[in-house]
Amino acid sequence: MLALHAYLIGTVGLAVVFGLLCLIRRDLRRVMVYSGLLYLVYGFVLFLFIKLLAHYPARTITPGYWGPPSLFGLNSKTGGYGIEDAVFSFFAGAIAAGLYELIFDFKVSKRTNKKLKKGHALLFALVAGSLLFASTPFNAIYFFIFVQFFGAAAIVWQRRDLILHAFAGGILFMFLYGVLFLIFKHLFPAFIDSYYHLEKTSHVWALGIPIEEYLYALSLGMMWAPIYEYENKIKIQHSR
Repeated sequence: MLALHAYLIGTVGLAVVFGLLCLIRRDLRRVMVYSGLLYLVYGFVLFLFIKLLAHYPARTITPGYWGPPSLFGLNSKTGGYGIEDAVFSFFAGAIAAGLYELIFDFKVSKRTNKKLKKGHALLFALVAGSLLFASTPFNAIYFFIFVQFFGAAAIVWQRRDLILHAFAGGILFMFLYGVLFLIFKHLFPAFIDSYYHLEKTSHVWALGIPIEEYLYALSLGMMWAPIYEYENKIKIQHSR
């Protein structure tokens, strides 16, 4: 019975990390909630674009990449978006936005610096990723990876002060995601074999996990770690 709700249970790990971050660094709550809600919305937009660009089911998220059981069977009904995906998006975006500041003891200013550049990284990433996905036979998971790498590149191109933030944030989130995935895999050892459809992926594995999962986490962290500072024209500084 637990296996039927494995995906939902997996999001609990992210919720725990989010809760710990909020307790340890209360000053980051605003940053994380903002970033989590933004990724929740942005992730849903990405899903809609996949549905628009995928001309046959094998190119959608479900069944193209995976098809885990979900509440009310929404994953299979929508082609890859369910309640669990929304919950995952919020916590993943929120955590990615707070890890860098926590680990390196930075704080986020509440003041906007009008001299800092802000372009349209979110829109650019969406358009560039959509064009690449539409013109290639790549699996749907690569759409997310492409978009997020494009977004990270656009952010650091416009805000050179966020280069370290993006790279370190990406590595930190990938490491955390990998640890949580390994715990999840230990709890549900048959999950990947049962619900992942990896025919059109690289077939490269690391510690028993598809390399695409690491690339997704790395790209998400690189784009989303500095997203609050980028969108609000803010600089970060040492807490002490």
